[in-house]
Amino acid sequence: MQTISDKSIEIKQKNGFDEQDKLRTKSLLDEIDRKSIYQNTETKGKTEYIKFGSDKERKVLFFTGIPNKEEEPAKVYETRLEIPGKYVTRYYFPCYDITATRNPNNINGSPAIWERGTKDTRTILHFLSKGVNVLEVIRHGLPRSMNTTYQINPPLD
Repeated sequence: MQTISDKSIEIKQKNGFDEQDKLRTKSLLDEIDRKSIYQNTETKGKTEYIKFGSDKERKVLFFTGIPNKEEEPAKVYETRLEIPGKYVTRYYFPCYDITATRNPNNINGSPAIWERGTKDTRTILHFLSKGVNVLEVIRHGLPRSMNTTYQINPPLD
């Protein structure tokens, strides 16, 4: 698992993403629009994930890099059984939950992973491409609801 240094966090917080990162986010946005198929398994084996459990739950996330992408077999929501021949694209964002501190310079350890689909990834990549790497996320939906959505914006304060 890759860790991010304090100096690297300070540089990203101060300057945002560099041109190479911005080009990668633009490339991923273009790829989502084309709905192309690609598989990347770099995130397999990571165990720490960011989870939202209840309606109106709010977190401030500090994104540390560009997501990895993976094609996975689609599953029936209720039974979790795979649907033969159907795949979905999942994106794995490395980030820290800084809700309590709101201070990206006060982070220890490795980033966690926030797994998202194409719809939320478009929103996140939009902000990352603009150099905004701290986002406030609010969950709208009851636990285990198929209609859960996420409001993703830069924090107001």
